Amino acid sequence: MTRLSLAMVLSATLAASAPAVAFDTSDTVGALIDRQTMEEVRQNPELRTLLGVSGDGIDLSGQLTDVGLPRRAELRARMQRNLDEVMRFDPARLTGQDRWNYGLVVWFYQTQIDLLKPDWAPAWMPAGASTYAVDQLFSIPVSLPGFLENQHPVRDEAGAVSYVSRLHAVAKKIDQVRENFDLQAKQGVLPPQTAMEGAASQIRTLIAPAPAKSPLVASLERKLEALELPAQRRQALIAQAVDAVRVDANPAYARLLARLDEEIAKKPGDRGVWALPDGQAFYDASLRWNTSTDLDADRIHALGISEVARIEREMDARLRAQGRSEGSVGERMSALVEDPRFQYADTEAGHAELIADIRRNLAALAPHVPTYFGRTPPQPLDVRAVPKEAEANAPGAYYIQPAMDGSRPGIFFVNFGNLKANTRWSLPTLTYHEGSPGHHFQISIAQTLGDLPTLRRSLNPSAFTEGWALYAEQLASEMGLYRDDPWGDLGRLRAELFRSVRLVVDTGLHRKRWTPQQAIDYMRAHTGMPESEVRSEVFRYLVQPGQACSYKIGHLKIVELRERARAALADRFDIRAFHDLVLGNGAVPLAVLEASVDDWIATQRR
Repeated sequence: MTRLSLAMVLSATLAASAPAVAFDTSDTVGALIDRQTMEEVRQNPELRTLLGVSGDGIDLSGQLTDVGLPRRAELRARMQRNLDEVMRFDPARLTGQDRWNYGLVVWFYQTQIDLLKPDWAPAWMPAGASTYAVDQLFSIPVSLPGFLENQHPVRDEAGAVSYVSRLHAVAKKIDQVRENFDLQAKQGVLPPQTAMEGAASQIRTLIAPAPAKSPLVASLERKLEALELPAQRRQALIAQAVDAVRVDANPAYARLLARLDEEIAKKPGDRGVWALPDGQAFYDASLRWNTSTDLDADRIHALGISEVARIEREMDARLRAQGRSEGSVGERMSALVEDPRFQYADTEAGHAELIADIRRNLAALAPHVPTYFGRTPPQPLDVRAVPKEAEANAPGAYYIQPAMDGSRPGIFFVNFGNLKANTRWSLPTLTYHEGSPGHHFQISIAQTLGDLPTLRRSLNPSAFTEGWALYAEQLASEMGLYRDDPWGDLGRLRAELFRSVRLVVDTGLHRKRWTPQQAIDYMRAHTGMPESEVRSEVFRYLVQPGQACSYKIGHLKIVELRERARAALADRFDIRAFHDLVLGNGAVPLAVLEASVDDWIATQRR
C-alpha cells in the first residue's frame, strides 16, 4: 500500500482553515476545485512539503499543520461550502474532463462529510489519516518522525533551519493530538487496546535515548552529511536540534505516553467500529470512501468468501503440479513460507541480494512495457531499505510518491525486519505492486497530468490506487513474467487470495462482530501466513476500517471494464490505449472510471 499516501494528507487538510472562495458562474469545475485545493496548499505546511510545492513566495517549511480542536468545526463547514459550490453546476451540461472532475469532487466531499458526522470525529479527516487520535500505524504521533525523515528536505542550510523549527513545533502538534484523544475518550471512543499499546511502545522507543541520540536528531545529522557546510555551523545546527528535542518534542511525547498508559491500564479490549457510537453508519461511510461503491458489508463479505474459494482451487492445481498435494492450501503455503530455499539470509549480503532481485524484476518488466503502455512515468524509481529504527512497525514494503518539483523520486521501501514476509517466491509480485507497473506508474503518471486540477493529480482513492496495483500483479502474469517461475506465480495467486481474505476479515471485524482471534484464525487457515504477520494485518484493519476491502473491489472493477471494452471493440481493442485511458485520467472513484471507459468505448465505436 502507499503508506501515508497523499490521499491521507489531502483528506486530512484540504478543506480546513481556507476562506470561502467566491463562486464564479463562468468557472469550469476544474478551475473551481483547483482554487479550493490550492488555497489550502498555500496555507498547509505539511501538504506543501509532501507535494514539493515551493517557489511561490510562501515559506511554511518550518511549521507543522494545525490539528487543534477548533479545526473540527472549520473542517466541517468548509467541506460543506466546497460541496455546495461544486453542486451549483448542472452535471448534464458538463463536457470533457469536467464530467470526471465533477464526479470525483462530489464523491470526495460527500464521503468526507459523512465520515465527519459523528460527534467524536477528530480534527482531521478520519478516512484520510486515522479514525482514532492515536493508533499504532497511521496516527500523527507514529507517522510524524517518518514525515521528518522521509519528506522534509534538507538541501541547504535553510532546510536544516526549518527542520529544527519543526522539531520545536512537534510539542504543539502532539499536545493537540492528546486533546483529540481526550475528546474521543469522553464520548466512549478509545482506540483498540493493542493499537494504544503499539503506539505507546513506539513512543517509548522514540524518547528513550538521550536527546543527542534521538532518532529525530540522527535524521538531521544524516541529512547534513550531504551538505557542504563548515563543521562549526553543522555542529551548531545539531545542537539546536538536540535542544528542540529536549525542551519540546520529547516532553510532549511523554505527556501523551502518560495519557495512553492511563487508558491501557483499564484494559478496554479490541473491538471493531461496530462498538462505537454511530459505529454502523460510520462503517458504511468508510466502505463508501474506501471502495467508492455502494456495496454493503454483507455483499462484500459474501464476495470475499466466493473469491477465496475460486483462488484456492487455482492454487491447489498449481501446488499439485509442483508435487505438493498434502494438506489444505493454507497449510501447504505455510510450509512454503518456511522452506529455506526461498528465504533471504538476514545478513548484509542477503539484504543486498533482495534489493538486487527487486531491480532484476524491474529490468525483466522493462521490455514488455511498450507493448502495454503508451504513457510511462518520467520520474525515476528508487529502491531503499526501511530505516532500521522503523522496521518493527513498518509494513513489509511500501511506496512513497515523488515530489512534484522533482526533488524526490518515487521510493519503493522494503523492510528487512521480517524477511519471511519477503520470500523469493513473493518478491516479484511485491515488486510489480509497489513499484512498476503498480503504484509507481499510477501515482507518478498522475502527477504529470498538467491539464487536470491538482486534486485529480494528487488524490489517490484507495479502490482505484490499490485496485490498480493488484491489477498490475495480474498484468505481470499476462505479460509472461512468470512463464519460467511457477513458484513466483504461486506467490501472485497467494497475494490475490490474501486480498480476497481481507474482504471477509474486514467486514467480519466491523460488521459481524468478529473478535480479532476469529479474524486471525480465518486468515491463517486460508493464507498460511505466519501468525505474527497475520496479527499485524488484523490489528491494522481494526484501526483503518474498510480500507482492506479496497484492493480486491478495485481490481475486480478494472478487470471487468477491460473485458467489457475488449468484448465491445473486438479487434479494435488496444490494451495500450486502455491503460493510457485508465492512468491518464488520474485516480478516480470507480463509478467515474466506469463512466470514462464507457465513454471511450462509444468514442472508439464511432
